[in-house]
Amino acid sequence: MSPPPTPTAVRRSPELLIDGKTVPGDAGTYEVTNPARPSEVVLDAPSASLAQLDAAVAAGRRAQPAWGSLDPDERSAQVVAAAASEGDAVDDLAHLLTREHGKVLWEATFDIGTLAGMAAAFAPLVAEATRSRVVAAGTGRRTVVERVPHGVIGAIVPFNWPVSVLGNKVLPALLAGNTVVVKPPPTCPGAMLEAAARLAAGLPPGVLNVVSGPDVALGQAIVTHPGIDMVTFTGGVPAGRSVMAAAAASTKPVVLELGGNDPALIAGDVDVDETLADRLVAAAFTTSGQVCMAIKRIYVPEDKKDALVDSLTERLSREVIGDGLRPEVTMGPVHTAAARERAESMVAEAARAGSRVLRPATVVEDDVAAGGYLVSPAVVDDPPADSRVVVDEQFAPVLPVIGYRRLDDAVSQANATPFGLCASVWTGDDELAASLSRRLEAGTVFVNDHGMAAMDHLAPLGGWKASGLGSELGPEGMADLTRARVIRGLADPPA
Repeated sequence: MSPPPTPTAVRRSPELLIDGKTVPGDAGTYEVTNPARPSEVVLDAPSASLAQLDAAVAAGRRAQPAWGSLDPDERSAQVVAAAASEGDAVDDLAHLLTREHGKVLWEATFDIGTLAGMAAAFAPLVAEATRSRVVAAGTGRRTVVERVPHGVIGAIVPFNWPVSVLGNKVLPALLAGNTVVVKPPPTCPGAMLEAAARLAAGLPPGVLNVVSGPDVALGQAIVTHPGIDMVTFTGGVPAGRSVMAAAAASTKPVVLELGGNDPALIAGDVDVDETLADRLVAAAFTTSGQVCMAIKRIYVPEDKKDALVDSLTERLSREVIGDGLRPEVTMGPVHTAAARERAESMVAEAARAGSRVLRPATVVEDDVAAGGYLVSPAVVDDPPADSRVVVDEQFAPVLPVIGYRRLDDAVSQANATPFGLCASVWTGDDELAASLSRRLEAGTVFVNDHGMAAMDHLAPLGGWKASGLGSELGPEGMADLTRARVIRGLADPPA
């Protein structure tokens, strides 16, 4: 093993971003620590006062009319250019993100480096997302349906992919003509605060504002703020329900991207081999399983279950769990002590129920001794259908593999959940893939793929059932950040 990593940056003190200026938090600071070594304080995060939230919202309201009235091509050019400014800061911010979040360095580098590509990909969608529609009445008058900005959008970002999700929320909102007030995740705000400040430096003051705080109170204040016109939130189902309830008091629209308990259905024609195991592990264990669209359950024919469990176990034996700055580490800790305790309690419950639990990875003992929130990835063989590892979203590197005798039974079990974010079908039979995909209750169904690497920015991501409301990505996601205005009775233009 390599020696323990040395911090790549001094203890940092990022600031809030209000009306084009970075400022300290009036409510003081709070410590953010390293999940791999919890005794290490990575940064002193700023805590915004309610007065500073008022100032951020007011800045957004002042800036929005001019921003929203820009020609869409000019607005897009500004956003794309501003997002490109992240390039020379990627390495530094990636090291910061690994230290405050726990994810491995290559993944943090990818997370930080997404904004420029996302802005360039989203910009061509503006025309379709905001296209007006003319309804001809045949009387010399017409009705015009326009898509216009909401105004000021409040965006609440989760911890797992903070900069990428910042891009998913902020870039389409800005391109559609809104201004934004963003709240970073309290447990890892540093890299996002600094990335957002660089993005905002290329935009007019007040178009993008960022406020942070140590708990849920600031998020609730954003949702209920009278100057916020709409809220977009990514997080867990209970928190999403709280956001929806708080927004309901003022009938404020919301977009909610919530949790998932994604099933993967392996059909009988699929060969269980190393390639399949590689792809399933990537789809289930990226970010230590802390991805809403990760595979959370696998259903496989009973006569292939043991072979798949063995293949997954062999693949996971090559994983090294520890501090994400160590070059040999392939999977970092989970983000919090509570997440580790929850994952371990799920695994222990399944084991007590008689399930076989396989944990073949190597865990860095020095990082265990340092108190890191390490969870050795677990394959749980055929747990009971009512066990928490099957029923709940693990959001950790824990994967149940469940055998089935009839494909209809597997579909029923896959749908027997309050979640409905994503699902996948694995088969070489195109007709079967189409049939099964239409029977699965999920907003997105992948065929022979699953998860983040399979996403297409041209298509919306939105959950069914408890997994969300509205969508992100695609022109549909951008359209969800606008509202309809109908103008009736305009005179037809001269022939």
